[in-house]
Amino acid sequence: MKIFVKAKAGAKKELVEQIDATHFEVQVKAPPVQGKANTAIMKALAEYFNISPSRIRILSGLTSKQKTFEILTFVFFLVALVALTACRGVQTVQEAETSPELIQQVREYLYANDQEADRLLSILSDRPIEKLEPALRKVLEGSFQKSVPTGKLTSQPIRVATEEMSYGLYVPVTYEPSRQYPMIICLHGAAFDGDTYLDRWQPRLGEDYILACPTLEESDWWTREGEALVLAVLSKMSLEYHIDLDRVFLTGMSNGGIGTFLIGLNHPDRFAALIPMAGVLPHALFPLLDNAKNTPFYVIHGAKDQVMPVRYSRDVAAYLKGKGYQVAYREHEHVHPMAGGHFFPKEELPALLDWLKAQSRHPIPKELVVVRDQDHPGRAYWVRIDEIDPEVGSFWASEHDRSEEERLQQGEYARILAGVSRNTFTVTSDRVVRYSLLLSRELVDFDQPIRVVTNGQTSFEGQVKPNARILLEEMRRRPDLQQPVFAAVEIRVSP
Repeated sequence: MKIFVKAKAGAKKELVEQIDATHFEVQVKAPPVQGKANTAIMKALAEYFNISPSRIRILSGLTSKQKTFEILTFVFFLVALVALTACRGVQTVQEAETSPELIQQVREYLYANDQEADRLLSILSDRPIEKLEPALRKVLEGSFQKSVPTGKLTSQPIRVATEEMSYGLYVPVTYEPSRQYPMIICLHGAAFDGDTYLDRWQPRLGEDYILACPTLEESDWWTREGEALVLAVLSKMSLEYHIDLDRVFLTGMSNGGIGTFLIGLNHPDRFAALIPMAGVLPHALFPLLDNAKNTPFYVIHGAKDQVMPVRYSRDVAAYLKGKGYQVAYREHEHVHPMAGGHFFPKEELPALLDWLKAQSRHPIPKELVVVRDQDHPGRAYWVRIDEIDPEVGSFWASEHDRSEEERLQQGEYARILAGVSRNTFTVTSDRVVRYSLLLSRELVDFDQPIRVVTNGQTSFEGQVKPNARILLEEMRRRPDLQQPVFAAVEIRVSP
């Protein structure tokens, strides 16, 4: 529905309130307002429609002068009044049949083992998507609304595949479930563990962040086990605490810096920013840096580092800048009496924290670059690489197979460049056999046909409807309400 409001000076201004019965997001298009007024509008609308404030978006686009809206409270009152009048008697999504039984089934599905989840999926996938979506939202938005431990929590157990592992955790003692918290995941270096890094980092961060420090026995964060541990910690934390998934940061020192590069670049859509410290990324892996198109970097390295030469970080920063990507590079001259230049000096922290405050993930960008080795088919934002050309190199195999190392050195990677505009996807691929586009309402209008052009040829054109099974499966894989998937289009690339 559209609401037209007469501005004070008589100029007609449009405040568009879009309520999609299945997406359930409220968008308000309004002139620029000050922060407090903006917050007040969002809070009032969220309370009225009984949804999270994160589902309220204030869209820019009107160019009226600020003086046109001298009395912001008048505009706020008028918006609330018109919304109340227009929506009176209209049943919202959450007021529809979001039965306790359905909510319980969805909760069981999300947290069940694979066998039980398959059984529940067969039941739930027949339910109307307009009822499933609010049930999913209610479960996930309420998953952290319970009594949870706070403060310093060492050696927290976590099961990763078949292995029992652990992580150190700090949750602000003032933690309030109603508030979203940014989270930093910090990867330790050799001869340390997650609990040790809690002691190093928490006093510096104070009470502003949730801090998770996983422990990997060999500190080899570039391995399959290291990557799986980091992702498992992220998923577990997002289900137990009120994490702002648009403000999750990955950092690490030394070996942890290497892990920050590799894990972050293979999963850039999970993090707001990547902060490698005294880490190394071999030149053969530089193509992975292309994945940072939508994920900022903050690179820190000591000029006098004798363990991991600073030239590697200089080269990374130069590569990212050459691509036009967002990167902050900090090279310090400090020397530690025991570690030399291979450490993170406390003097560097204030600048880093100031930078972090300004960073937030863009969960659904309109343009993507996806670069993958043989080990990493899968999802990046709204593209999923389903099958990779067998000639593409494998990083994990390259540690013991010279031929795989040579493939990577020769640039044998799978690549996708993708963009979307007005329901048309334009994709350029290389060494990709099959890929899928994961669709959401932020990307497309499901009421209109969708067109996919791959390597200059139309590879799909037609209507696509939201699919309950896909919504459920993808939300179980990634319980992130900011990156929902309602439908998928699979494309086999023509040779």
